[in-house]
Amino acid sequence: MRADNVPEHITYHVNLFGPFEVTTSEGDVLHLPSKRGRALIAALATGRKRQRTRDWLQDLLWQGRGKAQASASLRQELRLLRKAFAQADVILSEHGTLTLNPDLVTTNAAEPLATTSGEFLEGLDLPAPFDGWLLEQRAALSAPCAPQDGAERTSPEPPTGEPIVYFNRTSPDQLDMQTANEVFQCQIEKGLADLAPLEFRYTSDDSVAADHTLVKTQILEAGRETLLRVVMPGHSNGQSNWTAHWRGMQQDLLLYDDDELLQLAYRAQEAAVDALSLSETRKNKISASLLGFRALRNIFSMDRPDLDQADSDLQAAYERVPKGIFLAWRAFIQANLIVESTDLDPGHQAHLSANLARRALQSEPENAALKAAASHVFLLTGQDPIAAGELARDATALNPSNPLAWASWANAEIAMGQLETAAGYSRKALQIGRFSRSRHWWEMQAGVSAALVGNYEAARVHSRMAHSLVPSFRPPLRYLAALEQQRGDGEAVDTLKDRMRDLEPGFDMSDLSEPEYPSGNLRRAGLA
Repeated sequence: MRADNVPEHITYHVNLFGPFEVTTSEGDVLHLPSKRGRALIAALATGRKRQRTRDWLQDLLWQGRGKAQASASLRQELRLLRKAFAQADVILSEHGTLTLNPDLVTTNAAEPLATTSGEFLEGLDLPAPFDGWLLEQRAALSAPCAPQDGAERTSPEPPTGEPIVYFNRTSPDQLDMQTANEVFQCQIEKGLADLAPLEFRYTSDDSVAADHTLVKTQILEAGRETLLRVVMPGHSNGQSNWTAHWRGMQQDLLLYDDDELLQLAYRAQEAAVDALSLSETRKNKISASLLGFRALRNIFSMDRPDLDQADSDLQAAYERVPKGIFLAWRAFIQANLIVESTDLDPGHQAHLSANLARRALQSEPENAALKAAASHVFLLTGQDPIAAGELARDATALNPSNPLAWASWANAEIAMGQLETAAGYSRKALQIGRFSRSRHWWEMQAGVSAALVGNYEAARVHSRMAHSLVPSFRPPLRYLAALEQQRGDGEAVDTLKDRMRDLEPGFDMSDLSEPEYPSGNLRRAGLA
């Protein structure tokens, strides 16, 4: 059938097994002119919700051509496909994502292998990386769905292929203590669910979770005092991989507003992320969750190669599971690059990061980590600080054990001139995140707030700590140099300038007073 004779009401079916073929609802075969066009349709058909990002498709089909040429090649291929189908909306485009229109196109991508005929995309050969992707798809389709010996799995893998986290809790036989334990575990679960598309299950039998991450919480009472203990067992019997506890009054546990209790929930979340990352790595298995966790390790470094790797991991994670937090972390990275990378166009960066943040907010409006990151992005891209403050306040309400939420709220209060309030929120972020791998970030936030309220000695202490933890982190070096200059210690200033020049060649103290240099709060504090 000729494409220009296809009626508007016609629909299509894509066969992915055996030779690739598109048939119309009238039984005719539709001719697609190129291998890459057929590969593009197949890639969309196999994507979650039949979606793929433009960047991912460009890398799959035109890797090595350069971004501009690959983008142009994708646009040309889309024009040819829409012409072949004779319907422009057969492939939908929105916010950098392409979707195979489910109202017009059906596929057999999700059919069991046993009901299909022929090899997946038989005879469709294209150069790397498509050939590697094709092998992965064929291997995944041929993998057994159940143990060959007929035995039941005690802890089956989730259908998404993402990791499982098991929870186990024991409490005194009192409703209020059982409720308090459940609330505490829910906070850990909330923090993890915000970060990755994990599956959560509850068990009273530890052996069920032998190959997965298990979080156990136990409440013990001694008079009016309560002990809350968190344990994540290791893979060997009797070996604890991680354990920590909180001791306090029962009423504090029931109210769940004690900073040390919030800190314990955040520590447990980070320990679970570490355990999940280790477990998935041992399985030699790449999942969206693992990619997201790997990116999270690099996001707060402010080191350009780390950030580029994190951005790449997040794009790959979103391609596997389009979870909003992956977009939000990408926005967070791109916004930070506005103030730390002079080789980038700040206007383009601001547009890119703000757009990513808005898309993220639309997809997961109750994700606390996402809202905290979006608040940070809105401030760095010149959006309304009141809106940024509302996002951060929502984040603290959704998950009060998230230090980024309190730090973002502090930054919003700084932008609105509420410096004492900002200092309080900064201290809370540091208290909750004191034992985290991103402590340098919260120390720096506390140092900024201290400098703004005129407490230069506290600012110096926090900046020194941030610099000691991550010597390549530039903001604390800038503050230390300015603080030592304000104190009149020329020798210390020279030492700090030399360290800055190792990271930022050509740095001079006069840079701190330049409007385009990332030292706005230093100038606001009267230190530059």
